[in-house]
Amino acid sequence: MESPTWFYVARESEFPHVGDFKLLRVAKRSVIVVRDEDGQLRVLLNVCRHRSLPVCRQAQGNTRTFTCTFHGWVYNTKGAMIGVQGPGRSVREFSEREGLRPVPRVAISSGCLYASLESAGESLNEYLGKMASSE
Repeated sequence: MESPTWFYVARESEFPHVGDFKLLRVAKRSVIVVRDEDGQLRVLLNVCRHRSLPVCRQAQGNTRTFTCTFHGWVYNTKGAMIGVQGPGRSVREFSEREGLRPVPRVAISSGCLYASLESAGESLNEYLGKMASSE
């Protein structure tokens, strides 16, 4: 079981453009913070659903996709699997369950992005208490 706490991840302003990403560690887990094609900030576990290898190895940058180097599974900035490299392979063979796993909870307070690796627990506002923004 992971820690039911919230972790500071980044500032919203670090990701001004669609596709901007940063590779981080949250409680010993490798995560990708990325601004998806809809402009939403996402925190995705940096683990291919096939062989559990990282799909991102660059510390930061801008991209439209993340690709596993083992079998070439390709994911978009929302974490959805959008392609499979190799002859005779089709993304239709796979389901949404093969997408990159999002961190269970993500919240923003005063321009700061926080993530929790547990789906249950106190809200970010409860966790921050008087330090929470009044947004």
